[in-house]
Amino acid sequence: MSALVRKPQTLVDVYRLLPEGTPVQVINNQFYMSPSPTFDHFSIAREIFRQLDSLVTENNMGEAIYAPVDVYLGDKNAVQPDVFFLSNANKQFIKKDGIYTAPDLIVEILSPGNRNADLIKKKIVYEEFGVQEYFIINPDDKSVLCYYLKDGKYSEPKKQKAKFTSKLLNKTFSF
Repeated sequence: MSALVRKPQTLVDVYRLLPEGTPVQVINNQFYMSPSPTFDHFSIAREIFRQLDSLVTENNMGEAIYAPVDVYLGDKNAVQPDVFFLSNANKQFIKKDGIYTAPDLIVEILSPGNRNADLIKKKIVYEEFGVQEYFIINPDDKSVLCYYLKDGKYSEPKKQKAKFTSKLLNKTFSF
């Protein structure tokens, strides 16, 4: 049994002590637990990742990544976006234990237990840390809220159905 070297100061410090695979994220120094995704959630994430990864790989643009990979935003947030893009300019922030910068683009797919976290809490954090594009998908009706960062703030969301357009990547993703 090993002793703690230093006392945890934040919930992100506690998070780092949890067993790998624990279904929890830290948003503004609060734990949020979520069960495994539904099959619809998984299917949509898989399709978006396939398209994103193909585009990014073919054009050597950076990394397309899917959950669960830890993204640390400051010392009070450890999140696992469903699908995200990290440009070549930000690849230097990839470490063994996670990503230490805001992804350029994030896609979150709503689950019954995470709506508030994705629609409100994560949106605020992603905006604060400079995520350029944030897409929230409701798998029930395939609606998408599209947020684009402009002057440090997300514009009023654009709504799309079963697709979303990334201005950053100049690509429309359909599912």
